[in-house]
Amino acid sequence: MRQLLFLLLIFQSAFGCLFAQTSDTKDLFLPSPDTASVFFVKLNNRWPGEKLIRLADTSLTSLQFYIPTESSQNLYLLNGNAGLAYKPMLFDPESVEGFRFATSVYGNYLLNNSNIPFYHLHNPYSHIFYSTGKGKEQVFNVTHAQNISRGITLGVDLRIINSLGLYERQKSDNSCVALQGQFVSDNERYVVLANYRNNRLRWRENGGITYDSLFRDNIETDRKRVPINLENADNQIKESGFFIRQFYYFGNKPGQKGHTKVVTDTLKTSLPDTAHRYYDPSRTNYFRHTFSYTRNSLLYKDSNPKSGYYPEILIDSVTTYDSVYYHEILNDLSFEGGIGRARGTGKAILLRAGVEYSMSVYRNDTISKKYFRFTPYAYLSADAFGVARAEGRIWLSQGNPFNGDKGISAKLSLPSYENSTAWGNISASVSVDALQPNYLFQYHYSNHFKWENTFGQQTIFSGKAMYERQNLKAGFNYYNLTDWVYFGSDALPVSESGSFSVSQAWGQTNLNLGNFGFEAFAAWQKVSKADVLHLPEIAGRVTGSYSVSLFKRALHLRTGLSVLYNSAFYADSYMPALRSYYLQNSVKTGDYPYVDGFVNIRVKRARIFLMVKHLNGGLNGYDYIMVPGYPMPDMGLRFGISWMFYD
Repeated sequence: MRQLLFLLLIFQSAFGCLFAQTSDTKDLFLPSPDTASVFFVKLNNRWPGEKLIRLADTSLTSLQFYIPTESSQNLYLLNGNAGLAYKPMLFDPESVEGFRFATSVYGNYLLNNSNIPFYHLHNPYSHIFYSTGKGKEQVFNVTHAQNISRGITLGVDLRIINSLGLYERQKSDNSCVALQGQFVSDNERYVVLANYRNNRLRWRENGGITYDSLFRDNIETDRKRVPINLENADNQIKESGFFIRQFYYFGNKPGQKGHTKVVTDTLKTSLPDTAHRYYDPSRTNYFRHTFSYTRNSLLYKDSNPKSGYYPEILIDSVTTYDSVYYHEILNDLSFEGGIGRARGTGKAILLRAGVEYSMSVYRNDTISKKYFRFTPYAYLSADAFGVARAEGRIWLSQGNPFNGDKGISAKLSLPSYENSTAWGNISASVSVDALQPNYLFQYHYSNHFKWENTFGQQTIFSGKAMYERQNLKAGFNYYNLTDWVYFGSDALPVSESGSFSVSQAWGQTNLNLGNFGFEAFAAWQKVSKADVLHLPEIAGRVTGSYSVSLFKRALHLRTGLSVLYNSAFYADSYMPALRSYYLQNSVKTGDYPYVDGFVNIRVKRARIFLMVKHLNGGLNGYDYIMVPGYPMPDMGLRFGISWMFYD
């Protein structure tokens, strides 16, 4: 009953947004007169879809979600401390391009080619963020970007998460840095985007607490004295590389007939032409070359392999030292061109076609393997006078270890332009992907696990439908999985012969009515084979807040409560030696609300949050475990400050 009421509350509130008047949703947090406009774009690889986005530098909405595994709509199961491994609550089998080593349990912490921003700005821009909280949790972020000359813009991003945690050997130490730059020639025919990144994650692994009852019954209140399974284990993850993308444009130059150098961000604010030159993601008619080098190094250590935690010891009973190294060199050459003019700035017909060639090297302590892959791909879209837009994608990969991987998809959007202020937008898509399992499922040799498998391809069919209007999004997803590969209850790879399905319905809203604000995201999921894929049936987050401006609008304040909830289910266990989650059928987690109370404040360009994290911790029992063996933190105070500078 609790789960049903939670879901009904979300969807009732979401669909209520359909009838909200825009005059009633006036934002109290209008930018100060001296606030500069900063825009950024994040890059895609094969497919179109890049957008210029305006930086919301004065918004207090969601300021309290300060770590990469927390947001108003992304829901994750966490290993009990900020910066450690995590697993999504919602099923989303989006294929990852390149060398797919394993399902990532740390990707949100990395600075990579898809999330490093390239800025459009008039003045030097800097952003400093710092937060601290219980368990010596510290988050520190620094961003700086500026124009060096008329066609050159450079930037740097630094991300640090360091948290000791409440339990023994639960420390996270993550540091990531990226340098990025863009160059646009005087005639704007030639554009270069480049970055260098270096990510390092260091985790102490305690294998979870030994006896859940010590926590659930609150027998031991000193968390540092709760026994743990691993006393000497550590994971070290390093990812680094550099990226260069070059464009040569043909056809009309910006500003000439047939091309308008004015782009629109998600806030419907135009960015006018200035004396500076930047990469324009809406521009087409070009040849493009991408070169990327990525290096990954994974190391798992344990000075006591005979602790009884592992299923067996295969190499060394004195010390576990499992190192894995893989890197990839990628070259991608593509063409994009369009004809006609659709409503807005798009083309009536747009074609992108390219070919990707990559070399991958995999090494561990005993072997070294080299692979080559060749992947042609194509994208085509057609706009019917703004009434509808049809899109199609196709790709095929040849070469091990993912030989024969392929995919095809189609999407229909009504209308083809952004129409949220009228009756909204509807989209529907279908796709079929035939993929070899991730490399970790195919081959692995370490001190505690060993296998060499030939599973063949797994097929993923998906059908999606979405409706979007003003402050509402809602949709339905259907997946059919054939020969699905996963980690079974013994943490060994298993292929499920035959097919099963996953159904999802979801809704999202962000509504302001006067001084009151309401954000919500919720999803319902159903798996036809619940013994193969464990997912919570219901998951969501609700945030309610009250906003007020004080001292002649010199100070803006937003205060409220945020609730995270998922229904009870057999959440997957975590195996540190594999950096992976696997099935378990003995411990249920969930059916517990995590309540946070927060106060967000803005004075000019400085934003501050004060939060009581897990406000209800210990008040209604000690069932706050997301991943078996890894209790979530008790109630604690968090403080953070975000300060932006425009020099």
